[in-house]
Parts: sequence; structure tokens; C-alpha cells
Amino acid sequence: MGLLKKILTYSLFIILAGGCNTSLIRLESYKDVDPYSQYGKSPYRDFRYEKPIGLTFTEKWEASINGGFTNSSVAVYDSSVFVNDLSGRLYSFSILNGKTLGQLKFKGSIFTTPIIENSLIIFAVARDKENISTLHYYDFNAGTELSSVEIEGRVTSQLLKLNDGIILLSETGHLYKLDYRGKIIWHYETNYFCHSSPASNNKVIVFGNDNGEIICVESEDLNRNTDFNSRLIYREKIGGPFFCGAVISDDVIYIGNNDGKLYAIDINSGIVKWSFQTNAMIKMEAVVADKEIFIGNLSGELYKLSKNDGKQIWKINTYGLLNSTPLMTPEYLILPDMNKKVYFISVDSGEIVDSLMLDGRVKLSPVIKNDLLFIGYENGNLRAYDVSNK
Repeated sequence: MGLLKKILTYSLFIILAGGCNTSLIRLESYKDVDPYSQYGKSPYRDFRYEKPIGLTFTEKWEASINGGFTNSSVAVYDSSVFVNDLSGRLYSFSILNGKTLGQLKFKGSIFTTPIIENSLIIFAVARDKENISTLHYYDFNAGTELSSVEIEGRVTSQLLKLNDGIILLSETGHLYKLDYRGKIIWHYETNYFCHSSPASNNKVIVFGNDNGEIICVESEDLNRNTDFNSRLIYREKIGGPFFCGAVISDDVIYIGNNDGKLYAIDINSGIVKWSFQTNAMIKMEAVVADKEIFIGNLSGELYKLSKNDGKQIWKINTYGLLNSTPLMTPEYLILPDMNKKVYFISVDSGEIVDSLMLDGRVKLSPVIKNDLLFIGYENGNLRAYDVSNK
């Protein structure tokens, strides 16, 4: 009986150890001075890659996850790629070969790109059939969760990483700022539904809501406000509902709405500088460069506009559905299309110079890191392509 007890005890240990390993990320990582640590890389939401790329695409690896992708992106730190899915899982893959390095499993859905701060990975799990989300702080070097915070409302908008903390906006319009230990610094209640991802210049936070308003809130905590609602700077009714995220460039907010309009709004006053009508719902964020802006809509139309006055420079129609935000390189715009393609479009002329055909609808906004282009498409497939300019 003693031997049988030892065997059963050992078997139970193996089962429990195996169960733990299915919900564990523990990595040996070195400090990354230039990580892709949030959606749009910076709090301004900058969808640009500064190096030229080649158009000889070599597939390096493909990995699969359990659930489907949302319109988010991967995050990359050192030699690890992180991605979320709708089945409540967060995955880590090797950037070298796509091997699964670990995963975390929760009840609910993870809609948004995780945030990385050194060895911390921070992500929100929206609970199924509940109006609650949990923000988790996980140390992937130690392989342990440090803290978690319950948030009112489901988090479906992208998280925002600032110099001094995390910004989180829930569907029910609750805006939170938290530090990197999980402490709530302040909470602002908008009293209206929000599906627009916020952007920030590290001084103010801006976003749209379902009522067609642009809201600007003070970000910095100067220990002078006890009334958290007093940090509202302005709240301006602009037009139709905003389901598109905000982008900031040169003190101007660029954001599209469900009526098909792209707006350029002065960040200091909330006054509209110009608008451009695309005639179909806009969900992707604008790609804003030094002198031009690129924006697409759900009718498959892509526009290049003058940043100064919103005048149209060129227009193409993919006859698909443009839902995910593209990535701009010096020569090309890498454009996901829900018709199972990724287009490579000349920034100058608007000509489609090449494309990738996939086996499902493209969901993730493209990211390039270490000369690898990461593309995520339907049914949880993540591919890495070598796009080095050899």
C-alpha cells in the first residue's frame, strides 16, 4: 500500500504540474530598448516603420492559437511575441521559430493588445456575461502574477501605456489610470458608452464615444484635484458615433466616425480644423505621417489625404473591407483586407504593387520587428515573414 500511495502521489503531482504548465509564461529575457510594447507602439498611436523593406516574402514560421483574433496586434519584447485571443488566452511565441513558450488562460475574452513594461505584461480580461473586466499584472521573468484589479465595464478598447501608468477605457465609459503596481490613481466616469481607443501625448488623454463626442481629460496627477471629474478639459459633440481609435500628431487629433468622416481636431481646444467624408463607416485608425494621412473604410476604399487641409491626393478601392489599421514603411503601406489579402501599396502613387493571399480574413494590424512582419488571420493563425531589404 505504501508503494501504491507513492505512485498515486507522484501521478497527482505530474497531473497538477502539467495543468500549471498550460497556464504559465516564464521567460529568460534581456532588456529590450525598443520593444513593441503597446498597440500603435506609442501613446500617440504611430503606425509607421522607419526602415525600408523588401518585397521578397519568405515565410519563417506559422503558429496557431485556441481562439480568434480581434482587431488588435502582437506585442514584442526581446525574443518573444505576445498575442491575445477571444478565448481568454494570452500566448508567448519565440520570435525565432514560432515555438510556443507559454500561455495564460482565463475565463472570459482578451480583446486588446497587452502592454509590456520591462518584465511586466499587463492585459485586461473581459468576463463572459458580466459587466466587469480584470486587469492582470504578470511578471513573465518570474512566471507569476503580481496583482489584479477589477474594473467596471468590459474592456474592448485598446489599453494605453504612458510614462507614469496605464490608461484603460471600458465599454460603459469608465476611464481609469493605474500605476505599474495595480493601484488606481484616478477614475473618470463619462456616463456614456465608448468603443473608441484612447490616445495621449502624456499630458492629456483623448477619445471618442458612441454619442459622437470627443473627450479630452487631463492625464497628469499633480496632487491638486480631489474631485476626479474636475480633470475634464473639454467634451465636444462632433458628429456620429466614434468606433475608431484616436491618433495624435503635432497637437492635432485624427479620428474617424461611423458616418464615414475623418476629423482633424485641435487637441487644445476641441475645435475641428477640417473633415473629410469617405462615405462609409471608419473603424481603422488613421496612419499619420509628416505631410500625409492614410485612412480606409468598410467599403474597401483607401484614401491618401493632405495632413494640412484634408484634401484628397489619391484614392483606391480594394473592393473588400478595411477594418484593421495598416502599417506604413518609407515606400509601402501594408494594408490588411478582410477579403483574405494583405496589400502592399505604393505610398506615393497608390498602386497595389504586391499582395499576400491567406486562408482566412486578416484580423491583426501588421507589426514589423527584427525584420519580421507579423500577420494574424482568421481561426487564430499567426505568421511571420522575413521582409529584410536584402
